[in-house]
Amino acid sequence: MDLTAQKIAEAVGGELMAGNPMARAIGGSNDSRKILPGELFFPLKGPHFDGHDFIRDALAKGAAGALVQRGEWTSTPPLDAPDQFLIAVENVFQALGDLAHFWRKQQKAKIIAITGSNGKTTTKEMTARILMETFTVLKTEGNLNNLIGLPLMLLRLSPEHEVVVLEMGMSVPGEVRRLREIAEPEVSLITNIGHAHLEFLGDLEGVARAKGELWERLRPDDWIAINVDDPRVVELAAPACCGKKTFGLLKEAEVRGEGLHLDPEVGIRFSLKMGGRKRSVGLATYGRHNVYNALAAATVAAILGMDLEEIAQGLEGFHPFPGRGQILQLRRNVRVLDDSYNANPDSLGATLTAFAEMKGKNRGLVVLGDMLELGPGSPQIHEEAGRRLGAMKLGPLFFLGEQAKFCAQGVKAAGAGEPQIHLAQDPEQVLRALGKVIQEGDWILIKGSRRMRMERIVEGLKKQLGGI
Repeated sequence: MDLTAQKIAEAVGGELMAGNPMARAIGGSNDSRKILPGELFFPLKGPHFDGHDFIRDALAKGAAGALVQRGEWTSTPPLDAPDQFLIAVENVFQALGDLAHFWRKQQKAKIIAITGSNGKTTTKEMTARILMETFTVLKTEGNLNNLIGLPLMLLRLSPEHEVVVLEMGMSVPGEVRRLREIAEPEVSLITNIGHAHLEFLGDLEGVARAKGELWERLRPDDWIAINVDDPRVVELAAPACCGKKTFGLLKEAEVRGEGLHLDPEVGIRFSLKMGGRKRSVGLATYGRHNVYNALAAATVAAILGMDLEEIAQGLEGFHPFPGRGQILQLRRNVRVLDDSYNANPDSLGATLTAFAEMKGKNRGLVVLGDMLELGPGSPQIHEEAGRRLGAMKLGPLFFLGEQAKFCAQGVKAAGAGEPQIHLAQDPEQVLRALGKVIQEGDWILIKGSRRMRMERIVEGLKKQLGGI
C-alpha cells in the first residue's frame, strides 16, 4: 500500500483529525512492537488489550499515522513529526478491511481465494509454487488468513504482483463472506467440506453453508475449481453461473489423478491428466489427501492458462512446511511424520491411512493431541478415533489432553491391550514415555490441534535422538 492520508480517509469513510492530508503511508500493521517507519497503525481491540493504548508508541517508532476509533480519545495527541497523521473512523476493524479492499481494487493482480475444511494451507502453498513458474506471486504468509491477517496481506500487494493466492480461514458463520467482500477474488476454490469447527457450526451442513459463502454472488467472468468427489462441494457449485473447472480422483473430471503409489525416494507418485494429456508427478509428501490438494492447485493453475508441463514442474518443486506432513529422519533409523500443526477427524483419518502405508512392516507409534472445536460430540469423536487406532494395530499409542481418556476407551473397545496406551497432560510426559519405548526402525506420527502445541514433542524428539 502507498496512499496519502486524504485517500486513506476517503477509502475508510473517515475524517482527518490531525496532520497533513498529503502525507503518505506505505504498508500497515496492527502491532506497535513490530511496526516499521512509514506504516499505518491499526489500533485493534481484543479481549485483554486496546490498540489505542499503543498509538503513541507506534508514532514514536516512525509510523506514518494511525486510525483512531471515534470516542476513544477526548483530545488529539501531539504528533511526533510533521508528516504524521491521525484519521478518525467509526470502527478500526471494519476500516482495516475496507482499506484493504480499496487497495486491492487499485491493483491489476488476479486474486485467488482458497478455503475448505482440510488442506487449505498445503493447497495454497502448492498453488503458489506452481504459479511461480510463470507469474510474480504474493501468497498468504503464516496464519494471516483471518479478518485481520488477510487485509494486512492485501496491503502488501504491489504493482509488480501478477497473482495473489489467499487462504481464507474461519470458525463462525459470516467470516468467509466478509473475507470474500474484502478480497473480491476472480478465482476461488473450496477444497472439501469436513468435520471442522463443529463447536461453532453445528454439523456438516453448517460447515458447508459457512464455506459456501465464498461462492455467493459470483460474477459471470469468475472461475471456481470444483472437487467432484465431494458431494457437498458439488452441491455448492451447482447454482453458480460462472466459469467452472473440475478435479478429482474417483469421478470424471477435467483435471484428474490416476495411478497413485508410494515412492520411498520421493513421496507419492501419480499421473496428472488434463487436456487430453498425461504426466507422471512425484510429490514430496504423502497420502491420498495431498494428491487432492495437488489436483486442486493444478486446476487453479489451469484456469489461469498454465499447461501440463508447467503445472507438473511446479508440483515437483513443492516441499511441505514443518508440521504439515513433513518426514523427519532421526538416529536409530527412526522416522517422524510431523503433522503436528493441526487436526480434525477428517484430516486425522487421511493421515492415519497414509501413515499405515508409509511405515510398511515397521512399528507405528502414534502421538495424538486433542482435536479441538468439535462441540458436544467431542468425547464420542475421540473415542471413535481411538477405535480406529486400535483396529489398525498401531502402537504404542500416546494421547495428550482432556480428551485422552476417550481415545483410550476407544482403543480398548477395539481390543488393543492396555500396555499399548499412554495418557499424558503435557508434552514432557509424552517425551519421557516415548524415550522408554522407541526402538530401531520405528515410525512415529505426531498430530493434534494447533493449541495443543504438538510441535514441542517434535522438537523434543529431535533433541533426544538427533537428526541425520
